[in-house]
Amino acid sequence: MEKRRFSRITLNMAAELTVGGTVYSFNQVDNISVGGCSLQTTADFPQGTACRFWLPLDVATADVGVEVFGEVVRCDHQTLSVRFNRITPESLFHLHNLIRFNAVDPDRIDHEICERPGLI
Repeated sequence: MEKRRFSRITLNMAAELTVGGTVYSFNQVDNISVGGCSLQTTADFPQGTACRFWLPLDVATADVGVEVFGEVVRCDHQTLSVRFNRITPESLFHLHNLIRFNAVDPDRIDHEICERPGLI
């Protein structure tokens, strides 16, 4: 049975994850939704570790992007899964549009947002 509440997409975009003051860079986001993301990494983080996810939207403008705060929910030395728990309205707007634009069923993405206005 599918436990995910939000549709996910793969993004061939660079992203960063900050954990305890250390910034980890990624060339791709394995999957992302408005509720969380998955990244390939050999780093080891305990479940519950707080983190900041940054997805730059414009390489020419360093402060334009999606900023989300969350926590590690799984880490197995290959894949890191993060559940998002705090996002600004502006970042949510950008994330929603990015996912909607890349989704197979954009209307489903809109429905998921409308059904869960608080998201988490």
